[in-house]
Amino acid sequence: MSLYEQISAYCIHHKIRLAEKRVIVADQLLVTNEYTDGDTLWRDMRSRGIKISPATVYESLNWLVSAGFAERRFATDSRKNLFGIPEPIRNAADN
Repeated sequence: MSLYEQISAYCIHHKIRLAEKRVIVADQLLVTNEYTDGDTLWRDMRSRGIKISPATVYESLNWLVSAGFAERRFATDSRKNLFGIPEPIRNAADN
């Protein structure tokens, strides 16, 4: 099941709107293939031509964490939060 399908099923089950920007942020985390901070993710998305605000990226990241589609880690060398897709979700998206 793709990540889009997983998020879509979650939204249907919880009766919430499927926000395309959340899916776009999740997809970008998936292709990043490593834990990254929100600012770096936003810059990468902008360099790929994706029009999105930093606030939307952070709101989407926080939603993805609360819904269980992403993890938040704290960088040991700075005060930044790092975000990434956990292996079980990543593996399910690969199948």
